[in-house]
Amino acid sequence: MIRRATAQDVGTLVRLNAHVHAWHATHYPESFFPDPDPAALAAWFAERLADPACTAFLAGDPATGYALCTLQTRAPSAFSPGYRRLMIDQIAVAPDARRQGQGRALLHAARGLARDLGADEILLDTWEANTEAHAFFRANGFALRRMLFRATP
Repeated sequence: MIRRATAQDVGTLVRLNAHVHAWHATHYPESFFPDPDPAALAAWFAERLADPACTAFLAGDPATGYALCTLQTRAPSAFSPGYRRLMIDQIAVAPDARRQGQGRALLHAARGLARDLGADEILLDTWEANTEAHAFFRANGFALRRMLFRATP
């Protein structure tokens, strides 16, 4: 079961984000706080849900997965054509609910949203260490597009 999240689902999104945030904080402590403030997380998700360019989907009943998607647009420039892109900013399924089709259903919902919005493409980004997610995305029709390199001064 997939449904669109509403403002009443902020607490659910905060709860569903906890395990994936913990993974990120463990693997990339320089980029993620280990224990973000729950009130600040709730405010962040509430702000995202209030943005008309943002759509969140919930999977399961009760929800055990979510995808947060944002429509991005850019006008043409001297360098490139413009675009309408659906960015999957976050996608996660609780560990005990994986391999039951929820992630695939969330991606399917995002594809439908992209079609409805007239998007040219769907993008997502993932951290280099998240090899399990990479395999999942490839198995669901995503291909590597670009790489982001990092150095410290």
